[in-house]
Amino acid sequence: MNLKEAQKYIESNIPMTKIMGMKILELSRESVCVAMPHAPNVNHQGSAFGGSIDSLFFVTSWAYVQLLIEDIEPHPRIVGRRGKTTFSKPIKSDFEAKVLMPDEAAIQVFIDDLTLKGKGRIKAKAVVEYEGEIAAEFEGDFVVLKN
Repeated sequence: MNLKEAQKYIESNIPMTKIMGMKILELSRESVCVAMPHAPNVNHQGSAFGGSIDSLFFVTSWAYVQLLIEDIEPHPRIVGRRGKTTFSKPIKSDFEAKVLMPDEAAIQVFIDDLTLKGKGRIKAKAVVEYEGEIAAEFEGDFVVLKN
């Protein structure tokens, strides 16, 4: 899936991504980055709303999981099983989430389980940096089921 196809997919299948202004900037095995504008995602204190940041993390992580398996299972069921976000610093401008790539061994176990058992689990980690520091961190578990 290229950037344009991925953007169209998330906007069609997860409508809130369009309303929130999410834009996929990078989508490769080396880097996944999704941006979000500050203005439609602001809270009462003028900083980015935590729920918006959390949504951005889930979509960014989902995009990475989808990318990992697109050659194995073209129409999988990807489920965010658990997610934990830690907020360290207010974000007062546009922001982007970047996936922290898992090691190859974890990816291979995930792919092997999906291929052999029809179900794979993988941890996803992502960060939002603001003013040169980590402002929010995410760690989640994703389950993929073959259709």
